[in-house]
Amino acid sequence: MSPYYTSGEFAKKAHVSIRTIRYYDQKNLLKPATHTASGARRYTDADFAKLQQILLLKYLGFSLTDIREMTL
Repeated sequence: MSPYYTSGEFAKKAHVSIRTIRYYDQKNLLKPATHTASGARRYTDADFAKLQQILLLKYLGFSLTDIREMTL
């Protein structure tokens, strides 16, 4: 198995939408580990751990701005 997940695989694994993954990228909360030559995002298990942290902090009521500062 590849060490990288596509956006779709990554979103499915985290039980969030692809739109959420793209939004977090746009807001500089969760940048993909790499991009393919065509520009597709690729994520790793480390990125998944960070996404889990973001989702937990969001659940606890922190703003995206606060989360960005806490997860740098």
